[in-house]
Amino acid sequence: AVVSTQSTGWLRNVQLALCSCIVGIGNIALTQQDHLTEKGAFYDFNGTIAAVILSQAYGGLLISLVVKYTDNIVKVFATSISIILSSLITIFYLGELSFTMTFGCGLFLVVTASMIYSAFPVKAKTE
Repeated sequence: AVVSTQSTGWLRNVQLALCSCIVGIGNIALTQQDHLTEKGAFYDFNGTIAAVILSQAYGGLLISLVVKYTDNIVKVFATSISIILSSLITIFYLGELSFTMTFGCGLFLVVTASMIYSAFPVKAKTE
């Protein structure tokens, strides 16, 4: 039998976060024991790392709002555009990634799909 629960999005997020924390802490405890005992868990933790963590948390909250107030395809487009913008910043600002033909084709396809989706919105079916 299938069991259905009435849990909120926040409760589901907390449950998923706790499961991932348990797995992550277990992995670190098993693979990095020497490093942890020698230098501690927060060795080399600085403002840049804190900014990345806060940025990821903020992005997760934004995605949850997108999913709540729009349809799933918009989430896919938003994620794709985010990946492309991050890659372009890495290519032109940080210089750590090279612009390849495959990346150019992917960029073209994502931008084209986003424009087509915006230009021709899907109409809701009425029964």
